[in-house]
Parts: sequence; structure tokens; C-alpha cells
Amino acid sequence: MDDRIRDRRRSIIRQQGRRRVGLVFIAVLVVVAAVLFVWLRSSDVFAVRRITATATASVTQSQISQATSSALGVSLLRVSTKSIEEKLAALPYVRSVEVYRDFPNTLEVRLVEYQPVARLRTGSGAVWLVSEDGRVLAEATSASLASLPLVVPSSPVSPAAGDQLPRAIAQALPLVTLLGANGTESGLKGSLPSVKEVDISAAGEIVLGMNGGPELRLGDPTGLQRKLTVAGAIIQQCLRDGKQLQYVDVSAPERPAVKAK
Repeated sequence: MDDRIRDRRRSIIRQQGRRRVGLVFIAVLVVVAAVLFVWLRSSDVFAVRRITATATASVTQSQISQATSSALGVSLLRVSTKSIEEKLAALPYVRSVEVYRDFPNTLEVRLVEYQPVARLRTGSGAVWLVSEDGRVLAEATSASLASLPLVVPSSPVSPAAGDQLPRAIAQALPLVTLLGANGTESGLKGSLPSVKEVDISAAGEIVLGMNGGPELRLGDPTGLQRKLTVAGAIIQQCLRDGKQLQYVDVSAPERPAVKAK
């Protein structure tokens, strides 16, 4: 047999041997890693002993503790962060939540809360705090929130904390973000009287009741910034001219309608 062929065969055999040894080594590592993982999951080496959470204004520490209590003493490798996130996300004031494992023994909760932007009065007379996207947060019991605009839908609603308001009402709520805490549109400060009430029809059309000023009819909840700008200019001009207005209709802002008292 030619020496070159013999050397080639020997080289191939050696390579195959090294390859088999490498595969066996990898298999052993996988088995060891699996056994180690199972042991760590069942041991208390990474057991949760501390739970931290971001500072919150409306979500209580008690609510966070209740949602995360099942994780205490459980290995971080076994804790279901998704399950905890789902429990916390069900709280009315929780806008978003993320739960992280912080080895060796800590579970970290990061919350973002909804902010109330308006009060909603129901047919029964109850008043609820609501967020910009129509999430019902809680009954309005604090006098410190009395300055928030009052939204009054014509269709009866009976919300509960955590509910989502009907579309016709929710679509009108971005208007509230254009209004400051005192009811004055932030981009037109001083050009509009303060808003006493935001009435919403069953079709979603908006009428603002102004304190000491005219009724402001905005129509459907589209182009609100432009409608408020047009209305502000009209009201300011009438004030300069010494005219009193009954209403300003900017539902079609390119063709505003005005009625004097």
C-alpha cells in the first residue's frame, strides 16, 4: 500500500477519534448542566428573599406584595415572571409592568402608572377618575382632583375600576390632554375661558361648557387642536369687541358658526 494512502487513512482515523471524544465531552457537559439546573431550581441557592418595586403614587405596597407573595422562597429559576406581570397588570392604575430576576435572591418589579386626566360622571351621579385612553381608575374621592375636567356622557355608563370606557367616550378624552388642570387649553393659555364640563353625545360629539363663557361645540373628536385654536381666536376677538356669545360652533372649523347673546 502506498505510504501516502496509509498516512491519509491514519489521519482520518485520528480525526474521527478526536471528533468522537469531543462529542462525548459535549454530551457530558450537557448532562452536567441539566443536572445542575434541576438542582438549582429545587434548592434554595437562588430562593427569592427580597422583592423591590418602583415608587408608585396609586398602586399600594400591599397590592404589590399580594401579587408577588407566591414568589417568596421560590427559586428565581422557577418563578413565573409572566404570571406576576399578569396579576399586576390587572390592577386599575397599572399602565405597564415588567418583572425581572436579579440574581442571586431578588425579584425586581418595574411599574408605570396611569395618571387620571378627567372625572367621569355616571347616570347614578357617581364620579370616576379616568385615564387619557379611557381606562377607569377609581372613584373620585379626593378633593385635590376636583380641578380635573368633568366628562358627562349622554349615554348611561356603569363603570368599575379597571374597565375600558365605550369607544364614543374614549375617543373624546384626548381633548382633556389639551386642557390644563384649570380647564385652559395649554397651547392657547388665556384665550379660552376655563372649562366647567365636557358633554359627550351618544354619537361621540363634544360640547364644552365654559365657566362664564359661551358654549363651545366641537363636533366629532377629530382635529381638536385646530378647532380649539379657531374657537380661541373667535372668543378673544369678541371679547375685544365687547360682545357676549351664547355659543361658538367649530365642528367644521373652516366654517365656524357664532351666536351672540
